Amino acid sequence: MAPLSFPPEPARLYRFGGPALAALGVAAIALIVLPPAAAESPLAWWIVNSALTPERLLPLLGLGVALALTGPRIALAALLLFCIGIVFGFVAHKELLEPLTKMPQAATHHFLTGPIASIAVGLALIPPARWRAAVLPLLAFIAGCMLALAIVVTDPSLDDPTNRIAGVTIGLWVVVVVMLTLRAFHRPWFAVFSRILGSWLIAIGLLYGGVALMPRKAPPPPPPIPDLNPLPDFDRSRPQTLPQ
Repeated sequence: MAPLSFPPEPARLYRFGGPALAALGVAAIALIVLPPAAAESPLAWWIVNSALTPERLLPLLGLGVALALTGPRIALAALLLFCIGIVFGFVAHKELLEPLTKMPQAATHHFLTGPIASIAVGLALIPPARWRAAVLPLLAFIAGCMLALAIVVTDPSLDDPTNRIAGVTIGLWVVVVVMLTLRAFHRPWFAVFSRILGSWLIAIGLLYGGVALMPRKAPPPPPPIPDLNPLPDFDRSRPQTLPQ
């Protein structure tokens, strides 16, 4: 009797783990934001208007690409430091946000968390593989800090941790999905693509940050209000009589 042969399930799981995790995440987000009751859900509103905005997603996508193009040990170390950076950002958010509050109009641009994360991830994508392995863990830590700060400054709830848990989960999901998918379907041109993406992220971060720091011109003073009283001044129009 011939021995039984089994398919290489671990290899299959490794190859299709990223797309499967992406499909599960998309389905979970759709269940939160698409039902009719989601119009009254603060969590659904926050996910659409904060967690899934391009400013938040682009650095995470770039970090996933950087992790996919490094060795397994460096990738795991950088992913761990990314998680440590998230924790550190939540714990020390007051100290980290204090110098950013001195920048002009910082609150209207989420304290420049998006541009800083884009520049940090872009710097991890541009160098060659040898230099990327050296700088990626530190830059991943910075990206994790910026993700935590972005969640803090955009979270409208006070004591409810739901938005923070959802923001961290979505951030890790995006990074891990991109990393697993690109590692499983690696192509030689990924190295060129990573440098192009890194230059785009740095340019976006510099442009967006520069526009945010530009001082706004003070509005011109309002024009004087005309005299709308049509009645004549009877005291002035009355002729004065000389004394006899």
